[in-house]
Amino acid sequence: MVHRDYTCFTERLESLNSSHTRIGTAGVVDDYPIYCVSLETGQGVHKNILITAGIHGDEPAGPASVLRFLERDNTHLLQHFKFLILPCINPYGYVHNTRENKRGVDLNRSFEETGIAEVDIVKETVAGQRFDFCLDFHEDWEAKGVYFYEAQRDELWIGPKITRQIEKIGPIDGEVGESDLPIADGVFQVDPAWGDAGLAPYLFHFHADHAMICETPTSWHLNRRTAAHLTALDAALEILG
Repeated sequence: MVHRDYTCFTERLESLNSSHTRIGTAGVVDDYPIYCVSLETGQGVHKNILITAGIHGDEPAGPASVLRFLERDNTHLLQHFKFLILPCINPYGYVHNTRENKRGVDLNRSFEETGIAEVDIVKETVAGQRFDFCLDFHEDWEAKGVYFYEAQRDELWIGPKITRQIEKIGPIDGEVGESDLPIADGVFQVDPAWGDAGLAPYLFHFHADHAMICETPTSWHLNRRTAAHLTALDAALEILG
């Protein structure tokens, strides 16, 4: 069984020394801190971006992508954006390589419930906030390429433009499932039938007018998955900027 070192993850987070980066603990579950990172200049009016990762513990590319994003120079982005980042929502699952938390709960199906510690921490962290864009990093062990889910109130979809950038890294997975609502090849609408149980639908319904889920194939090397996530983020920000 795979076990990951959360101490190594936290040490990389805590070693960030940018004057624009503030690292806090949103809560602690099963002795693991759930971090909340803000990245902003504190000057001017900027679009508010939320990045989330690690809600499924067996999808490590999301947390890895967040670390790489925070460790690079984002000065140019901070002229237009401020960021709130939850880099690893399910640390127990991350350490033990399980989709669920310690109690066997799939957190990404639980946002209509209360009393689930990790979910409550996320809700408390975003309470009272409004985001211009939310991006949630995921992986899919069955996927052959990258694909997206998008929710946008005015239906001005940006997913099709992002896929053109992703194709420089690898293929787009355009396979359509029975319940999928296709927007374009590899881009699907967040289904209203999902309700508010998932993180992205919850954020879209209560805290944002635009949300996306980026799914990368687990079969790709971690560095390639991470590159795909960051390419998707950068492409989205270029469009939104």
